[in-house]
Amino acid sequence: MPETLATTQTFALFIGLYMLAGGTGILVDHKTYAGVIEEFRSSIAVTYLAGVVVFGVGAVIVAIHNLWTSPVAILVSLVGWAALVEGMLLLAFRRPFLDLVSRFPVSAKTMYPFGILTVAVGVWLVYSAVA
Repeated sequence: MPETLATTQTFALFIGLYMLAGGTGILVDHKTYAGVIEEFRSSIAVTYLAGVVVFGVGAVIVAIHNLWTSPVAILVSLVGWAALVEGMLLLAFRRPFLDLVSRFPVSAKTMYPFGILTVAVGVWLVYSAVA
């Protein structure tokens, strides 16, 4: 199926599936995500590798798809730029960036709406890709 889709649709499909998986994970067990930042803070190697991967994913999306022509294209491009910037921040400013991110409250009150929003956007992206 992906080989027949346009670039925007292909990226929308995979970003949407990623958001569906991540959002579902948040809804099923939001407490797991509280430990992720602490593990990042305690492991320079994991943070570095995550920064390289996130930067690489963002760079590929931006290099191939920097389009601002439709709502789906805009969201795909924004995800690419966000990943690129996040990767740069993880690589260049690891500790301050993680200190900032760790301030986000990881409680059911904040995480469930975030999980629902993430799943909803994921469904919209997948639907946009295959419709």
